[in-house]
Amino acid sequence: MKPALYYLALIAVIDRRLDELHEDVGELPEQVHRARLAVEHHQALVTETRSIIEEIRAFRARAHVTIQELRDREQRLSEQQFRVRNNREFDALTREIQTVRAERERVEQELRNSVTKLENLEAILQRQEEELARAQQELAELEHALQLLSSDQNEELMQLQQWRQRLSEKLRGELLAEYERIRTFHPDALVPVRRESCSGCYNRITPQRLVEIRMHRDRIFRCEHCGRILYPEERLPELEEVAEAIA
Repeated sequence: MKPALYYLALIAVIDRRLDELHEDVGELPEQVHRARLAVEHHQALVTETRSIIEEIRAFRARAHVTIQELRDREQRLSEQQFRVRNNREFDALTREIQTVRAERERVEQELRNSVTKLENLEAILQRQEEELARAQQELAELEHALQLLSSDQNEELMQLQQWRQRLSEKLRGELLAEYERIRTFHPDALVPVRRESCSGCYNRITPQRLVEIRMHRDRIFRCEHCGRILYPEERLPELEEVAEAIA
C-alpha cells in the first residue's frame, strides 16, 4: 500500500487541475453578472420612458375632448349673457367665462408643449432601446460562452471531484485538514523537492533534512521557510495515476 503522502500528492495534482479549470472560466461569471445588471438598468430606463410616453399620449387623447367640452361650455355661457336680468348676473357669467377660457388655453398650451415632449421622448426611447438591444446581445454572447465552457468542463469536473473524494477517504482527517489549511495561503500546498530546494519558495533544504525526507516517506515534512508540504520526488505523480490508485 502506498504511503499517505502519495495519496496526498495525487490530491494535490487533482487540485492543480481543478484550479486550472476554474482559471479557464476566469472572470466570465462576473462579466455575466455585470452584463445582467446592465440589461436590467437599460430595461428599467426603457420601461420608464415608455410609461411617460403612454401618459402623454393618454393626456393628448383626453385633452382634445376636454378642450371641446370647455369650448362648448364657454359658448353656452356666452349665450347666457344675452339672457341675464341684471349686471350682477352678467359679471358672474363673465368671470366664469374667463375661468373656462383660461383653463381651455392652459390645456391647449399643454397640448402644444406635449408635441415637443413626445418627439423628444420618442427619440430618447429609440436610443434606449438600441442600448438595451446591445446590452442583451452582449449578455447572450457571454452566457453562451460560459455555457459552452461549463459544458466542456462539467464532465471532467465531476470526475476529478469523485476521484478527490475517494482519495480523501484514504487519508487521516487531520492530515487532509492541514493540507487544506496550507492551501488557504499557498494553492500549491504540496510541492516536490527539486535540486535540494523547496520548489514552492526555492529555499534550500539542509542535507540532513533531505536525507530524512527521502528515507521516511511515511512521514510528513514541511518547508521550514514557506510551510508547504514537501514531496520527496522531483515531480509529483501524473494525473493518469489517480484511476489506478483508487482502484
